[in-house]
Amino acid sequence: AGGGSGAEAYTTDEALSRLGFGRFQALLLGFLGTGWVAEAMEVLLLSFVGPSVKEEWGVSGGAEGLITSVAFAGMLLGACVGGLVSDRYGRRAGFLFTAIVSGVPGFLCAFSPNYATLLALRFVVGLGLGGSHVLPTWFLEFVPAENRGSWIAAFTCFWTLGTILEALLAWAIMPILG
Repeated sequence: AGGGSGAEAYTTDEALSRLGFGRFQALLLGFLGTGWVAEAMEVLLLSFVGPSVKEEWGVSGGAEGLITSVAFAGMLLGACVGGLVSDRYGRRAGFLFTAIVSGVPGFLCAFSPNYATLLALRFVVGLGLGGSHVLPTWFLEFVPAENRGSWIAAFTCFWTLGTILEALLAWAIMPILG
């Protein structure tokens, strides 16, 4: 500290270390972890829905696989765009990008009138999913450095929770749908 003001200067990591893991970080973990659950469910979705799409529209196995492939192609591009959005406009903007760009088209997929529309929507969903790396990044920015390894391990449990919830949801709903 200079100028005789008597104020101490801290780096962000030093300040986080002094404060520790508190209520704010716990709320952030819950909020962003919920987003991570949703992202995991969206990625796993077609594992359960793909056979129904194949049967409903009479598409081949290759065409069924293409639905997943276009989502991964979108994720490739979305990872670049999502990173740029997050770096330029902040992590909150990156989170909104991934939530809106994967959520709205993901919802619209349920109303796809045909295979081509579903492919286009799944590509856009992939764009949003590709930007989901902002969620753990944003969380870790508020965690003391000495605990980041433990907390990222805890954060990744939300992805596992999302895959389990998706499987349970499919198990409960698919027999009803036929």
